[in-house]
Order: sequence, then C-alpha cells, then structure tokens
Amino acid sequence: MAGGTSFMDTCGSVSARRALLFVIVAPIIAGCWALAAHLLPKGLPVGIVVQGLIYGSFYSLSAVGVVLIYRSSRVVNFAQAQLGLLGGVITILMAAGHGWNFYFSVALGLLIAGLTGVLTHLLVIHRLRRSSRLLVAVATIGLAQALSGAEGFLPSILCSSPFGTCSISRGFNFPLAVRFSIPPVIFNGVDVMALLTAAGVLLIMWATLRFTYWGQAMRGTSENRDRAILLGIRVLWIDVTVWVVAALLSAVTLILYSGVYGYAPLAGAPFSGDDILLRVLAAAVIGGMESLPRTVLAALVLGVYDAGATWTSANVPFVDATLVVIIVVALLLQHRRFTRSGGDLGINWLTVRQFKPVPVTIRCLPEVRWLRRLAFVALTALLLAAPHLLPVGQVFLLAPLLIYGIVGLSLVVLSGWSGQISLGQFALAGLGGAVTGYLYAFHSWNWLAATVIGVGAAAGAAFLIGLPALRIRGPFLAVTTLAFAVTMYEYVLPPQWFPSFVAQSFNRPTVFGHHLFGSDAGMYYLCLAVFVLVAASLWSLRRSAAGRSLIATRDNEVAAEAMALPTTRIRLSAFVLSGAIAGLAGSLFVMDQGGVFYGSFSADTSVLLFTMAVVGGLGSLFGVCLGVAYIWGVQYLLPPTWGVLVSGLGIVVLLLFLPEGLAGLANMARDGLLRRLAAHRGLDVPELAPAAPRPERPEDVAVLAPASVERLIG
Repeated sequence: MAGGTSFMDTCGSVSARRALLFVIVAPIIAGCWALAAHLLPKGLPVGIVVQGLIYGSFYSLSAVGVVLIYRSSRVVNFAQAQLGLLGGVITILMAAGHGWNFYFSVALGLLIAGLTGVLTHLLVIHRLRRSSRLLVAVATIGLAQALSGAEGFLPSILCSSPFGTCSISRGFNFPLAVRFSIPPVIFNGVDVMALLTAAGVLLIMWATLRFTYWGQAMRGTSENRDRAILLGIRVLWIDVTVWVVAALLSAVTLILYSGVYGYAPLAGAPFSGDDILLRVLAAAVIGGMESLPRTVLAALVLGVYDAGATWTSANVPFVDATLVVIIVVALLLQHRRFTRSGGDLGINWLTVRQFKPVPVTIRCLPEVRWLRRLAFVALTALLLAAPHLLPVGQVFLLAPLLIYGIVGLSLVVLSGWSGQISLGQFALAGLGGAVTGYLYAFHSWNWLAATVIGVGAAAGAAFLIGLPALRIRGPFLAVTTLAFAVTMYEYVLPPQWFPSFVAQSFNRPTVFGHHLFGSDAGMYYLCLAVFVLVAASLWSLRRSAAGRSLIATRDNEVAAEAMALPTTRIRLSAFVLSGAIAGLAGSLFVMDQGGVFYGSFSADTSVLLFTMAVVGGLGSLFGVCLGVAYIWGVQYLLPPTWGVLVSGLGIVVLLLFLPEGLAGLANMARDGLLRRLAAHRGLDVPELAPAAPRPERPEDVAVLAPASVERLIG
C-alpha cells in the first residue's frame, strides 16, 4: 500500500525527532523541578512528585481517549469521563460491594464499557455524520448527562435483589498488598498498581498505534478519509473501534481512580467533575489534539502541578484558575494547526432556523387574527396570574425560572445568531451579580447604579473572552469558556477566597421606601418585566440591519467581508451584548437570592443553560421559552437522577430527530394547523409546504460509508 510505505519510510525520522525532543525536554523538566524545590516554601519532595505522577496518569488515560476521538472524527468529546462510567461503576459495585473476583469484575466492567462505546457511535455519532462537528460536540454534552443519570440508578439496582445487598464501606482493594513511604507520602499497593497499570495501558496504546494495521489505518483515516476508503480501509469499523478504545480507557481510569481515592455512590461518579474534565482537555489541547506523547507529558506535568499546589498550600482552586490561562495560551499558539485540521467546526446553520412568521397570504384572515389575539391574551393572563396559581411555598421558583430565561436569551445572541458556543454564560452572570452585590452591600450604592456597573463588568469580561475567539473557534471556544466557568466557580466567587468582594447576605432594595420586591411575587413581576423588555429588544435587533449583519457574518464570513462588513467588530459586539444580558440576569439573581451563594453559579449550571438553549432552539427567542419550561419541568418535577437522565436524553434525541429544537416542533404544529385552514379556504400557500428531505451528498457517502459501500469500494 503506497500510503503505508510512505508512512514506514518516515518512521525513522519521526523517531529521531522524538529522541531529540526527549533529550531537550528532560533537562528542562529536571531544571524546573530543582527550581520549584528551591523556591517553594515546603520544597517539592520526591514523594509529592510521585503522587503527582499518579494524578497525571489518570488525566493522561482520559486525555488519550479525547485525542483518539478527535484524530478519528474531529470531534471534541465532552463525555470522555462518562463513556466508561457504567462499566467502571459495575466493576466497583461487584468487586467491592459483592466481593466478586477482582479480575472477573474488571473483565465484566470493560465488556460493558466496550458495548457503551459501540452503542454510542452507532446510535448517536454515526447518525450525526452529516452534521457539523460542533453539533456532534454538543451531542456529547447530552451523552455525558444521560450516562451520569443512568449511573445514578446502578447502586440501587445492583445492591438489591436478585444480586443481594452490598456495601462498599470496606473499600475497593487491588490484589497487591504492599506499603512503603516516599516522604512525605505513604503509598500502598493500590497506588503502585494504578501507576503501573496506567503506564502499561499507555505503552500498549503507543505500540498499537505505531506497529499494528489498526494504528496505521486510524492514522491514515484521520489524515484523509476519502483516500483511506479508496485504499480499502473500513472507515466505519475504524470509527467504532476508536470509540470502543476511548470507552475502555475511560473505564480503566474510573476503576484506578476509585481504587486510590474510593467511590461514594451518593457523591456522584468519580473522576467526572468539571474540574477533572478541564485538566483532561487542557492536556489534550497542549498536545495539539494530535500528539499522544505530548498529551501524556502534559497530563503528567499537570498532575505534578496539582500535587505541588496541594502540598504547598490549601488553595487548590488556584490551580483551576490558572488552567484557563494555560488552555487559552496553548490554543492561541497552535491555532493554525486547529484551523487546518478542524474542518467544519461551526454550527450547522440549517438547524437553527428562525421561527417563521405567518405567511402574508393568510395573515389577514379573521380566524388567524382571532387566534393570535386569543393566544396573546391567554399567555398574558397566564403569566400575570402565575404567582396566584401556584402554592405559596412554590412561588419562589418563578423568578429564577425567568432569570434562566434571560441567560438563555443571551445564548441566542451568542450561539444562535453569532455562531460561538459558550459553556460559561452563567459564570458571566455570576460576575455581574457579584459586582452588583459588592457595590450595593459594601459601598451602599443605589441598586440601579450598581446593576449598571455589574452589567458593564460582565460585558467587559465577555469582551476579553471574545478576543481569543477571533482565533479560537467552535468546540475549542467551548473548552475555553468551560475553563472560565470553572475558574469563576472554584476561585473567584467562593467567599473564603475573596470575602471582601463576595457579599453573602443583604436585603432586597426598596423603591421610594417601599418593599415592592420584598415578596417572591413582586420579584417575579420584576423579572417578568425585564424578560419581556430584553426579548422585545432582541426581536427588534434581529429585524434591524445590525441583526442581518450578525447573521451574515455567522453564515458566510468571507462573503460578509467582501460586502465590507466589519466582521471582527460584529463578533465582538455579539460577545459584549450577550455578556451584558447575562450580567443583568446575574444582578437579578443575586437580588432574588439576597446574596452571592457559592453553589449558585456552578459550571454545571452553565452547561445546563446551554442545554436549555439547544433543546428549545438556538435560533429562536420563542424556543428559549420552551427550553426554560422543559428544563424547569425536568429539574423540579422529577427526582435529581431522573432529571439529569431526561435532560441529557432530551438533547441527544432532539439533535438526532429534530435539530431545530422544540421551537421547530412548535413551528411544524403551527404550520400544520395553518395548512388545514388554507385548504379549507381553498388558498395555495407555498410557504407552508413541508420542507423536502435533504438529499444525501456524495461526499457524505465517501466520508463515512456503510460497510456495504466499503466492501464495494474494496
């Protein structure tokens, strides 16, 4: 095979370059260690470094899975930690809870993880093969939520009949009983086996990619899929096996991590938090999403960095705060590589159509006019009467619901109209709310003036995030905004780090001496007025020349520049506007809660709000209302485990079958009603004709051919 021959011919030069790189990097690492040991107050003992290598080995296994999937399909997989969740938890519960044979439990868990990888690819990823890579990345967010929700049911299922009760209080022990000390850390057999297993798995992965047919086929597929198919490589089989390998790496990581640090079912799945995901993504980004050796080295360095920070001080969140800088710098330094290899990283804008207006032909019919009036009156009456329809103890839920809706409106501007994905929008709201509360509670500012400054602070932060976005696009911007969300949640907003900035408790402001917003109903009406004002302003913006310029820049930036549109300023303006709206929502949220509370602005909430926008329909203001209602119903009407599962499955199902979101479903229902009315009146309304199915493009078949097509080509 010609491609294989050229690949083997270059192996020697690649090995020489890697050997030279090792000769250069090793002294640098040793010098950094010596410098850190000299400068840090407690030094950097060998035991701490070894402990950091154990941390880093966990990060490296998951990071390798992220890199493999990206190299294979150009998808940033946000569900890497959850791919092996079911298999890993089954292993833990069987071995530690029921006392099953350790090796049999591990084999069973790995089998379940492999099946999860197969089903994930065939049922979700392969079905989205004609969608943009960013849309698939969003699907992995839904997969992560769905798998996390499914994991919540495993302890109750596997620790009851017919399996019998189980308890993991005795821990999850590896079959290696040793104990030794490398000052100042005491290690045992679990630590040793975890480190050796991680090293062995990584070595096997390197050898497989380097010397086997599968490794060469995967490399060739990632470089040129069309040529790989013409050379007889079964691309679909390669894709499936890559997802299986990623799921196996995830399961091994979970098992090793649980063996070292334990597993508590009520505390959530191990090794699946946003802070851990951030470290995994940081290692993969430093590795350029291509180089496995560089990714592993970056993960080990991050692990030592974690251990050193923990040893030096208790300010571990400071490490999380610095990761956003590391990720942004790594992306900016390698933006040309990501631009060349990223392919279609933007959202597929066929899936974010606007909610179409009623066609002019039937808009003036009496039935249509009366239906619109009745719908408006009914909706207005429902919104005004909502506090009186709910029990007194549940009225407090209404104001946060509208505040989340305002944040959703900001996501429509940024993601739906500008084409930039953000997983840190509620962190901007937290910043705006914190600044507002700081000025109001600590400096006795008027609440309105404090809100203006808070909105400006959130808009300024959004502007700073938007500057790297001029070079960082698509899912890589999602990684950056997730890092910002984790930084705000872990380091900036917790009161223990900045007690003079975070106002934890204050009274709601008065209006001319009256407590108009002292009650939950009064707060609801204030939030309702702000929501309507923001929605009306954005509706007007969308119909203006500025809104059309925003959409034009999103759809075709090159053509927009050819028409002399300032695309850079337009994109930055979208960031600033969305940040200002989020800051306004944060000020309302802090006012409603009576303070800035640590758990309110978590990164999980930012991801959930983005999910809400996708479920409702990214391109529609009306869709935000539907998305808010869906997420609110899921979160408050279902138990927590069911809520996570249903919200995750909801986003996956919608992306598969109705990528326009709930707004698209409402649009279809309305058009069906109007079609019946037009037929009854004998009117021909071409605008209401059902959309023709999108034909399959020849290049789609070439890129991801079914097995039968591959056999035909082969």
